[in-house]
Amino acid sequence: MHVQTTWVALLATLPTAFAFWPTYYSQNANNANNVGSVNSVNPHSNDEPNVTLETVFQFPNNGSWIVNLVERRDGSLLLTRLDTPEVWSLDPATGTAELVHSFPMVTSCFGISEIEDDVFAVVIGNFSSTTYQPTPGSFVVQKIDFSNAAARTEGANAGHTVSEIAAIPEAVALNGMTSFTRESHLVLIADSPVGLGWKLNTQSGEYSVALNNTKLRPAEGQALPLGVNGLKVLNDYVYYSSTTRMEFGRVKVNSEAMPVGDYETIASGFLPDNFDVASDGTAYIATDPQNSVVRITPSGQIALVGGGQLSTQMPGATSCRLTSDEKTVYVGTSGGQVAPVLGQFMEPAKVVKITFN
Repeated sequence: MHVQTTWVALLATLPTAFAFWPTYYSQNANNANNVGSVNSVNPHSNDEPNVTLETVFQFPNNGSWIVNLVERRDGSLLLTRLDTPEVWSLDPATGTAELVHSFPMVTSCFGISEIEDDVFAVVIGNFSSTTYQPTPGSFVVQKIDFSNAAARTEGANAGHTVSEIAAIPEAVALNGMTSFTRESHLVLIADSPVGLGWKLNTQSGEYSVALNNTKLRPAEGQALPLGVNGLKVLNDYVYYSSTTRMEFGRVKVNSEAMPVGDYETIASGFLPDNFDVASDGTAYIATDPQNSVVRITPSGQIALVGGGQLSTQMPGATSCRLTSDEKTVYVGTSGGQVAPVLGQFMEPAKVVKITFN
């Protein structure tokens, strides 16, 4: 998110080794160097999972950009788009998608999270997908409510209502979002350029800074000021991706979502975007310009799940979402807009289904 530079400039500043992502992560674990993790174990793993990849839906035009996705209770997916202020619904069983809502007066949608049964909070704001420039102060959290029982008889998306939860004018560029607990009515939202995590009460509209640490801030000397990106809550921990620091970590928090422990780096050395975490603490992380999804064990071991730096399976993988049974991961993409494969290949945004065999 920067006025004058693009992700291409960022990639030029990364260590040379990471330009060869598939090769680097298939090295023998005994020869790889340890990067920081919660436990003192070698993080590199050859234990790549046996999976099947399938494209279930693709938008028709280049320039489309899925930034986040979430599963509804009926198994359908809600997709947020960066290139246009729209939320879409996708039935992965049939591969059909339809527009749910287009927000006026803004350019983009970002994080999305379920806050009540079939009720979702959505981040919207102004952001250019060509200059990567946000408009500070333009970011708002909206609510999309599908819970009307009568409306559901007319179709899964019929009769929904949209209302504003809160504007957060102090934010520079809100990004990933996760629900904390239903009882607290809190969501946590990443403010990527400044490395903050806001907490917002979705009932009262009150908000304040909950997460603020060097590990969440953009790395020094990087062309793109993109720090904390995705957030996820599991048990007493908030998990986070910190993109330009190339770190995935977690911090223990109390019942008010305030840190009570150290910020721990679980794994590092790759470009994490949005992610999901399974019930056992295993994370599935999209790597956007590295065009892949990786699996991180709780001990910090890394395995390539699908895609790769030179792969066109999922160019610009932006987000991951586990299904409720944790047997499938859905991946949203930007089509490689951030960094085209081999500097040339781009395609419309799509949703890829990864099934564990």
